[in-house]
Amino acid sequence: MLDLFVSAQDRSKLEKQKAQLEKEINDINLILKQTSKTKKVSTSELQMLKKKISERQRLIANISSQTNILKSEISVTQQSISDLQRQISALKASYAQMLRYAQRNKTSMDKFTFIFSSKDYSEAYRRFIFFRQFGQTQKQRLQEIQQKTRELNIRTNELEVKKSNQEYLLAAEQKNKAELDKEQVNKEKTLTQIKKKEKQYQKQLKTKQAKRKKLQQQIDNAIAAEIRKQKELAAKRKAAAKKESTATKQTSKSAKSTKYVISSTPEDIALSDNFAANKGRLPFPCDNGVVVSTYGIHPHPDIKGVQIENRGIDVRLPKSASVRAVFEGTVCKIFFGEDGTKCVIIRHGEYLTVYTSLKSVSVNDGEKVVTRQVIGTVSSNSDGESEIHFEIWKGYNHQNPMLWLRK
Repeated sequence: MLDLFVSAQDRSKLEKQKAQLEKEINDINLILKQTSKTKKVSTSELQMLKKKISERQRLIANISSQTNILKSEISVTQQSISDLQRQISALKASYAQMLRYAQRNKTSMDKFTFIFSSKDYSEAYRRFIFFRQFGQTQKQRLQEIQQKTRELNIRTNELEVKKSNQEYLLAAEQKNKAELDKEQVNKEKTLTQIKKKEKQYQKQLKTKQAKRKKLQQQIDNAIAAEIRKQKELAAKRKAAAKKESTATKQTSKSAKSTKYVISSTPEDIALSDNFAANKGRLPFPCDNGVVVSTYGIHPHPDIKGVQIENRGIDVRLPKSASVRAVFEGTVCKIFFGEDGTKCVIIRHGEYLTVYTSLKSVSVNDGEKVVTRQVIGTVSSNSDGESEIHFEIWKGYNHQNPMLWLRK
């Protein structure tokens, strides 16, 4: 039973993963459907196709794992049914034997005659106890048969459900394999088209990277300015506190804040600690988003000899999708990027989050925001692609957002 419990837990985990993978594939399909209207082939579309293929392969592996677990569970359940059937057969045989014995000694007079024919009181008592225990044993056997029969019915029903689930999963696996074959063909077709225009795409990519580099410089400058501003405020508060206060308790509070670079007030410190405590649990800055470029330096997935440096993540979205704050904080900077789209930086005490490529912004500089609050909508480029760039900073140090966002 413990093995069945463990496998049921594993299957439940796989079912949740399966639901998440199916959602991601649906999100990709929605985005590809929107961009396909432009009739243009892009490296971004190829990335999305590769991402979908990868997710589809993971989904097939997930379904296969669930099928194997169910196969094992079905085998265990079938063995349990066979054991119960043998136990019930043995109990029925024992009970039938008791009934035959009771039939031969069915009258109360036979029992009393047998008891009173004893040679002494001790023997009579033993015969009396025998008949009483015999009746109890008879009743117990019947109850055991009824209980085992109920267990058998439950196990039989479980087996039918598991077999039905197995059939569903096998059908889903075949369907996804067929979809995967189509997606592989579509990817190869797109890749061929891109290779024919590789020089053109390289030129476009260089232009895009140049704009990205300028945007990154804007972000770096904005963050550096915010840090300087907060450090100056912290220094002024510390000086004022030192001048006005002589209490040990207040002095220790000022000393505590020195470990923070840009958080000087107790509220900022508490917010920083709360942000850090939610590492790995922050919500994504958007719904139905697909990560197409991850943090760090890595080669371009489709164009040889090109390196991509990413201080955050790039997320593809449906057209005009809402962008949300990942945590409570204060809007500290709103500015225009190199491509004319808007950018927002939100400070969360010691931490800062950056949201770029917004068509519209629904917050103001200095405004306090709450977790999941809509701060704007994503813009779309000439190819009909909607994509935001998202970063997380701790002071001067950029972080890997994938380590902070909820999976």
